[in-house]
Amino acid sequence: MKITVREAAEKRGKSLYRLSADLGIPHQTVYDWENLNKLPRPEHIDAICHYLDCKVSEILKPEKSNYAADSVLNTPF
Repeated sequence: MKITVREAAEKRGKSLYRLSADLGIPHQTVYDWENLNKLPRPEHIDAICHYLDCKVSEILKPEKSNYAADSVLNTPF
């Protein structure tokens, strides 16, 4: 999972610091999302999407799979 809150915020002229302050979410929590140390809770995702006027798919994106590696890893031995 790729978290792109920073990209969505910056497209709208907002910083992560401003987003966290306006939504009352600790700054470190928001930075942890960007560094993939934590995943945002559903209520935070809703609040961010409302604040940025965006869809969930804009801030949470699945990582592209490497099909060749997946097939090897899923092969029974």
